[in-house]
Amino acid sequence: MASDMHSYYTTSSSAHLASRSPPIMDELISKYSSATVVSSTSTPTSSQRRGLLRRIIDRVRLEYYRYEVTFGVYVMTPGEKFVANTFVVLFLSLLLWASFLYFPQLLIQKLGRLIWILTGRSEDLGAVLGFFDQGYRTASTASAGIPASTLAS
Repeated sequence: MASDMHSYYTTSSSAHLASRSPPIMDELISKYSSATVVSSTSTPTSSQRRGLLRRIIDRVRLEYYRYEVTFGVYVMTPGEKFVANTFVVLFLSLLLWASFLYFPQLLIQKLGRLIWILTGRSEDLGAVLGFFDQGYRTASTASAGIPASTLAS
């Protein structure tokens, strides 16, 4: 009994150190390991060479997999996945559309305030960049039915 207890607290024997993992484990570790192995040859072989399109497709698949695992979409039925993905695509497209529509005007307004803070003069950045500001007012007022003369005053 004492020898059994003693064996738990001693260093491992050389027979235990010599044991290796099965070859299949070595193959899986080398295939899916995040560590990169540097090849000794300077030219890559045809199996290492991958086209740009294939890398893009693999990257999109990886990002979709991360999305599915992070938000739990992978446990849904195909119909539920379709509805969930439709909401995500709709939300992102509306967010992108709104950023293209409203962000330029907001950026000009904030840059005008930054100029006022730095210089102390109330220069309107829209007047400096009049071509953008006037074009934006004309397009937005024409769609809203507001005369441009009321906005100028």
